Amino acid sequence: MLSFLRFSPRRESGRRSSSSVFKERANPMDIDSAIKTAEKTLFPNYRQYPIVIERGKDCRVWDTNGNEYVDFVAGIATCNLGHCHPAVTAAIREQAKKVIHVSNWYFNSPQIDLSRRLTDLTSMDRVFFCNSGAEAAETAIKTARKWAYDEYGPGRHTVISLLGAFHGRTMKALTATDPKHHHAAFSPYPEGFVHIRPGDLAALVKHIPNSCAFLMEIIQGEGGVYPIDPDFIREAERACREGGVLMIIDEVQTGMGRCGSLLASELTGITPDIVTLAKGLGNGFPIGAVLAREEVASHIGPGSHGSTFGGNPLACSAALATLNALVSENLFDRARIMGKILRQGLEDLLGRTPVALEVRGAGLLLGLELSIKAGSIVESMMNRGYLVTAVQEKTLRFTPPLTVGEDDIRGLLANLKDVFMTMKGFPG
Repeated sequence: MLSFLRFSPRRESGRRSSSSVFKERANPMDIDSAIKTAEKTLFPNYRQYPIVIERGKDCRVWDTNGNEYVDFVAGIATCNLGHCHPAVTAAIREQAKKVIHVSNWYFNSPQIDLSRRLTDLTSMDRVFFCNSGAEAAETAIKTARKWAYDEYGPGRHTVISLLGAFHGRTMKALTATDPKHHHAAFSPYPEGFVHIRPGDLAALVKHIPNSCAFLMEIIQGEGGVYPIDPDFIREAERACREGGVLMIIDEVQTGMGRCGSLLASELTGITPDIVTLAKGLGNGFPIGAVLAREEVASHIGPGSHGSTFGGNPLACSAALATLNALVSENLFDRARIMGKILRQGLEDLLGRTPVALEVRGAGLLLGLELSIKAGSIVESMMNRGYLVTAVQEKTLRFTPPLTVGEDDIRGLLANLKDVFMTMKGFPG
């Protein structure tokens, strides 16, 4: 299963040129043994590449044989500060010496500090902490339905979402996701969900009278890195206000500075009623959050919702350190600057090869649509020491840490060009 991969170890401080010659793995049998154990003991629900990541630092990770990779995945838009950021590592270490977990029967200081920081930095008034993006989506849906029930009585419980959306894999989050992700074996799906095409304002208005909320992403990351038209977003906000439904923005992939602002929704000029966060919130430490306006959050009273691990001191310490570093290191601006360099380099490939068709996204959430399946390009780039992902079969997605430097971006672009040059039709 490893025959397509050939790697060469890199020095931690060095750079690989696009013409490097790669050597065989140092210990292929050790890797084979580890992967066979994983295949025997883990659920077979992921399509995993045959490398075993052992450690990381900033924009790089190393496998168990010391092979180095420049990471343009970052745990799928999660390690926004890079791997093992010293402030986050120190916060986790220090908090682990004090207390790791207490019940939500009691307050804890990291939770209080993080909630205050999040509300200070956004237009939201209250925060609920959970453990993942899917949990955050479930909480947002539950909150919207409770709000609508209290405001209107029974009947207005429908959640409107977009075709192309992805909101998680738990049942309500999955039902809000594009139906192409629905599998018959998981039926029956929960009732009370409808999907409309992005940009179809008339369809949104049609469904509002029976609905409690409109749930959407600013950029559909898993859907192929498709930005939603800002004019539609603003018109949708107006329609929601006039129709008396909540607007929920899923910022799990777009938030925490990735698009050039703490929340991507800030760039559109709207003020959502509810925002969901996860991924980059803890820089890799599991934590999710739902932020809401006072008029909405006040409907979730004691006993109506909860989470055993949500808001635990260790996770909140990691998230607070992450948030503070994003602000103090001015990484929102850096995401815009480095994103512009990466985007320009990707756009340079357009018209030079029939393989590259379109660049989409914002900041450091970018996609390159191809005329061929993207999986082979992912493998070729991995062979060259660069990690990228493929979404929706024909789109390469780039989500590096916000700390990524220009040299690493230029290295990625040079190697991507080299890969394309091996294909028929690239003029060089």
